[in-house]
Amino acid sequence: MFKNIAVTLILLLDITTGALHAQQPVVDARDSVEIRMDGKRLVIEYGKPSMRGRKIMGSVVPYNRVWRTGSGKATTLTSTADFQLGDVEIPRGSYSLYTYPTPTQWKLIINKQTGQWGTTYNPDLDFARITVSARQLKTPVEHLTFKLERTNNLSAVLRIEWEYTSLSVPLKFLQDAFVASPRDSSVLVLRGKRVVVNYGRPSRRGRTIMGAVVPYGEVWRTGANEATTFTTEADLVVGGVEVPKGAYSLYTLPSPSVWKLIINKETGQWGTEYDRALDLARVNMKKETTPKMVERLTLQLEKTSEREGILTLMWERTKLSVRFSLKEN
Repeated sequence: MFKNIAVTLILLLDITTGALHAQQPVVDARDSVEIRMDGKRLVIEYGKPSMRGRKIMGSVVPYNRVWRTGSGKATTLTSTADFQLGDVEIPRGSYSLYTYPTPTQWKLIINKQTGQWGTTYNPDLDFARITVSARQLKTPVEHLTFKLERTNNLSAVLRIEWEYTSLSVPLKFLQDAFVASPRDSSVLVLRGKRVVVNYGRPSRRGRTIMGAVVPYGEVWRTGANEATTFTTEADLVVGGVEVPKGAYSLYTLPSPSVWKLIINKETGQWGTEYDRALDLARVNMKKETTPKMVERLTLQLEKTSEREGILTLMWERTKLSVRFSLKEN
């Protein structure tokens, strides 16, 4: 009798233990890859999920949404030197990496926030979005894998591979420590609603800007690299034109006397990719001369009252501005 009871207890313990093990979540290993060239070092650290028989692209990794590009804590990139990914120059430091997948094109997102969980993503802190090359593999890759493959003394290729997808983007360390166009942003809050402008910030570097680097009579990207973005959590009136809450790209149409601010409904594109058919509005900007030379393009959002603000653009000796306010209910 006691023998039967003991056997029963052992079986129950085995079943219970098995059930508990079955309930434990899968914990993906952390991995890292690094490259050292000419005394410079770049490291990528990431969670390494596996396929485990699942469909990955378009399912585990959904299309048309920002993906954490790893598991667990956010994937991080740390470089001891200024470097370039694709055609975007990036200052030395630490960043988080995300991607924006679609069935036809991927973008690699360099984000200034670090230390967060992978699903915590703040687009206001994006430094850049870089288009990467994608190709299909013949043999599936079971685990998400980052690779850094050297091509010469200062250059490499960053690869990201999982399932049948392989992404690649050229990488190189910069010998000149100067970073031409870092990403910057300005944030304003009106009645609890955020308004954000995010832009690439080129420098003058001894060049003639107005009428040369910024040509008159042509639509200007109003920044560098990725298109300048304007995001609002509230319906606004900008220069007398209603702008519904949402995300937009900003361009300008410069001239020696009158500038127009262009609010365009397309987002996520490179700054030189402009589609006039997607313009929401064109509004006149007030033009002034600055008392001092402005070395770097500067876009600022300033609060003038609880419901109103002003967007200011300054570069070289030119200052442009347009007022905006919360739309009346």
